[in-house]
Amino acid sequence: MFSAQRRDGRLGQSGFTLIELLAVVALIGLLLSILLPALQGARQSARATKCLAQLHVLGQGIQIYTNDYRDALPPGRLPKIDNCNAYANINGGRKYRPTFVAMMSIAVGLPPFADPKACRNETDMFGEAGDMQNFSSSVYYCPATPEWTDERNGSYGYNYQFLGNSRLSNAGDPASYKNWPVVASRIRQPSRTVAAGDCMGTAASFPATQRRPYLDDARDADRFGNEGFNLDPPRVDPVAGEMADLPEHRTAVDPRHRKRGNVLRLDGHAAAQTLEQLGYKLDPDRTIRLDGDNSQWSGNGLDVPWTPEFQF
Repeated sequence: MFSAQRRDGRLGQSGFTLIELLAVVALIGLLLSILLPALQGARQSARATKCLAQLHVLGQGIQIYTNDYRDALPPGRLPKIDNCNAYANINGGRKYRPTFVAMMSIAVGLPPFADPKACRNETDMFGEAGDMQNFSSSVYYCPATPEWTDERNGSYGYNYQFLGNSRLSNAGDPASYKNWPVVASRIRQPSRTVAAGDCMGTAASFPATQRRPYLDDARDADRFGNEGFNLDPPRVDPVAGEMADLPEHRTAVDPRHRKRGNVLRLDGHAAAQTLEQLGYKLDPDRTIRLDGDNSQWSGNGLDVPWTPEFQF
């Protein structure tokens, strides 16, 4: 082994000087500063790609659902009638008020819940109420927001206003759906019409600096994910129209993938687009306005808001 003669006449092992060690540390730091953003970007791209693949699976679920239900598109969510109605049989069992993704679960082939409950006042094995259960299969929520598992505060929203608004016009009439069932063959431009996509929830109604983080089971309008299963289009009629969280809070596509949001078209293809490309208008503080362009949402290519008088 190599050794060196020390000034005191003794032999000692050679080593790095302090300056050399500092230089190595600085070099490592420089390399990390170059590599980490690239690695982070690669992870973001991978999550965005996986999200697109999952939306494509949900698109296949919509197609199978419409075939099984006489050309009717799924509802955004079944209406609240009483503590055990409305319900549906989904993959895994009977479920109280399932959202659109759970309604398609038999077609998708994966159960959305480990312990689905048929009534609102029942709790599952995880202590969640029957109307706010958490998805157990990752195909039903975006990989970029893995904590957004609440069925109500979901990461994927549905163009419910035009494709399946099953809210009741008359609380005393359980069949008085506002806009459901919608017949798929009446959609004139399926390749252009947004069906579902990344949703930021009602935080869209607030300036970007005032939006609070997601919280499971929360009902705060300024939090990301609130009412996320409902995806409002760019243009909303504030008087005769509809919003996710009545009467004043709207949702919008979430540009969570490097300033773009992934959206699924009704013909089954999915792509990443900016809010502006999808027709949204934003204030300088990033609040989503109500006067956007609905031509990619209405189903017939027209820039109109949904109101009870809307016709395809």
